[in-house]
Amino acid sequence: MPIKPPADPIKNLADQRGAAAERRRWRLPAFAALAGVVSLAALGVAAAVDENALWKIVHGLCVVDEMHLHSPAPCVAVDLKGGEEGGSAVLKDLVGKTQFLLIPTRRLAGIEDPLVGTGALPNYWRAAWAARGLVSKNAQKDLPGDDIGMAINGAGARTQDQLHIHVDCVRVDVRAALEARASEIGDKWADFALLGHIYRARRVSGEEPDPDPFRLLAEDSRSSPLRDDSLAVIGARSASGAPGFVLLAEKAPHGATHAENLLDHSCAVALR
Repeated sequence: MPIKPPADPIKNLADQRGAAAERRRWRLPAFAALAGVVSLAALGVAAAVDENALWKIVHGLCVVDEMHLHSPAPCVAVDLKGGEEGGSAVLKDLVGKTQFLLIPTRRLAGIEDPLVGTGALPNYWRAAWAARGLVSKNAQKDLPGDDIGMAINGAGARTQDQLHIHVDCVRVDVRAALEARASEIGDKWADFALLGHIYRARRVSGEEPDPDPFRLLAEDSRSSPLRDDSLAVIGARSASGAPGFVLLAEKAPHGATHAENLLDHSCAVALR
């Protein structure tokens, strides 16, 4: 049997760099596709867009680069401690200075995926909350938890077919309302009027959003099917000052509901 020559480290490095260069050639089209999606979404324009652009960036670029080059680019971070099936990535959104997206590294279409809310998935809201420091960094201000919110839109109110949680500053008027009316929100789902919308609201105590807000939403009998819901999880202290979160869910036919509207991509709270 012929003896296999030892690996050439210089050639291996060259191969890695060549592969990285090949992936970089795909980045511009991928980001251009996502930019087009975001622009159309912001304008409310219905058009044929690549609904898989976000998945292609995370799965085809961020995960591959993290695995082979130990770099999450073009994502900010990739966590694969639980493998691809249990991992997540953080990507800077193209809209706003402070908005980031938390994206699972496994294929999940969105809030309507059969596994969402079953307890079979990691608590992606906890991972999203861990990314709040990036919001503060880009805002150039140490923002308290009450200034940060997270949201997922309904199945009929998104342009990308890969589950993603928006992480950004909360709107100033939303923050003020939750602070002034803290005593109205308890630990059970109940109707809550806010900014002309009727949400279902409940409170979760603690430094992290736990239990999984998706599971708490699924346990509400009015959240069937989940595809018709959007959900926001906003840092908000209780009336007694204890740390925690307010969950705000809104249902609409065909999931045409944007919990993201409770966030402020201009981050006005950082200017106070």
